[in-house]
Amino acid sequence: MVNYAEGIFTREYTEGGLKLYATFHPEVILETTEYTVTKRWLVVLLHPEYGLQPFFILHNDLMKRWETDQNDTHSIEDEILQWCGRQIERGKKMNSL
Repeated sequence: MVNYAEGIFTREYTEGGLKLYATFHPEVILETTEYTVTKRWLVVLLHPEYGLQPFFILHNDLMKRWETDQNDTHSIEDEILQWCGRQIERGKKMNSL
């Protein structure tokens, strides 16, 4: 069985003197005996002004960019969204997800 906790990681982002923290969680399907990882990620962003901002992110292969899930109501700045995508790509390489 895959250890789901191995795929979770945290990064920090500095913008205009503000330090933001984000944790990245791969979405998994729990209906099988082993975890099946989807292409969506749950990002939990801790922003010093806006508080906790959880949102789902996925890569749009057609547009070659990271986007929030269509059903997500959070409005995340594109610069932070693309930064999140880069962190996911690095995290996947480190954790082999």
